[in-house]
Amino acid sequence: MARTPKPLEPAREEQLLLVAARHFAAAGYAGTSLNTVIAEADWGKSSFYHYFSDKRRLHDHVVRTLAGRLTEQLQVPDLRTLSAVQFWPAMTELAERLDRASKRRPETRLLGEMFHHPADDDDGQLQEFRAQVEHWLRRALAHGRKHGVIRNDLPEELLAQLTLAVLRTLDHWAVHNPRTRGRRVPPQRSIDLIRDLIAPR
Repeated sequence: MARTPKPLEPAREEQLLLVAARHFAAAGYAGTSLNTVIAEADWGKSSFYHYFSDKRRLHDHVVRTLAGRLTEQLQVPDLRTLSAVQFWPAMTELAERLDRASKRRPETRLLGEMFHHPADDDDGQLQEFRAQVEHWLRRALAHGRKHGVIRNDLPEELLAQLTLAVLRTLDHWAVHNPRTRGRRVPPQRSIDLIRDLIAPR
């Protein structure tokens, strides 16, 4: 009968998670050396393989943990109860919560950097996280169109692709220019840019 591994000591787990997240954020999944991560985190190989079978399991653990920390603080709006009047203020508040969350938990910014690596550079939890984000955004657009706060003079799929492209660009900029004076785009301004693009004329 296989032994159940002892619970991982929180401080050691955090050390490994932060080192791994920095490498995955900088180099992507394929470009990250597992041996380098293990050594830099001051773990032995036998200890690592006691808890993680391979780099994929570590990568998935990093994504799940950082995504969990982020979503705990976001309080994503319930689209089912969002009225037309509430729609844009709710999107602005969500953007502001995201900004505050990244300041309170700076390590979650690494998830943003991982998010923007090419999609074919990984699979597993990061692909799933991307899909969840896109699914929610598409639902939000459909909800907004239904309530007349999103334009309906363009095909729905084109509108979705335009919105996703602009949001990815804005988020990529925010991740890589977090505190740069004169280069930071406030959350309210980001939502204004999106609104100018997709609100009814």
